Amino acid sequence: MIWLPAKIRWAFLAIILVGGGSVVVMEFTDWHQLEAVTLDDRPVVEFESEMGLTSGKSVLEQPVAQLAERLLDDKRTVKVDVEYSLPGTMHIKTNRFESVCYLLDKRTGKMLGLNNQARAVPLEGDCRGWIDPVLTGVEAGSLFEMCDDIRVGLLLPQLRDLKGENKDLYRLIDEIDFSSRECVMVTISGLPYRLKATAEDFRHQIAGFIRFVESYQPEVEGAKLFDLRFPNLIVQTGERK
Repeated sequence: MIWLPAKIRWAFLAIILVGGGSVVVMEFTDWHQLEAVTLDDRPVVEFESEMGLTSGKSVLEQPVAQLAERLLDDKRTVKVDVEYSLPGTMHIKTNRFESVCYLLDKRTGKMLGLNNQARAVPLEGDCRGWIDPVLTGVEAGSLFEMCDDIRVGLLLPQLRDLKGENKDLYRLIDEIDFSSRECVMVTISGLPYRLKATAEDFRHQIAGFIRFVESYQPEVEGAKLFDLRFPNLIVQTGERK
């Protein structure tokens, strides 16, 4: 038999009692019975007839999977999230994606967000707090659909990695222009020149250039463009292309 100190035994007992109390609340009170439903933050009054849910029945026993399937039948809906809050409210949210950068739609001229799957998502809140770069020169397509330009999908994970490795550098990236099919043009805040890179190796090329500048402090007066696409070679030009 293993003997435990008195304080530890009392701690375990407290945990067991708390757990047991939770079971009692779940089994013998009605806090978890469904009373209200919201869809994208709007109350759904007739949720029984409209969504097939049952008032007064446990939120854990509602046909959530079937409800999600019904919502996903609408081609405009690609993601469904369900949350609960006391005393008995179900919150259903559709197409809730986190924006990881921004895109100025070449076709419409509207500013949208892009999630980590390169899906166009609506922006929320005030744009003055933005720290993420803006992608230009590419069409977003329909809302919640993936961007047609495959290079966007290749670049976004690299932006995420760069943000984790060097947040200060990440915050200085103002714009990434996809207008050329051969490269992306990068604008860095505070620099009078732009950087030409490839979407496939964006992170290494940009980070390598910054290390080069910090280590060797090259003469950059009059420079308008640095081409970073060549292994072990940086090409400087005096005019913007």
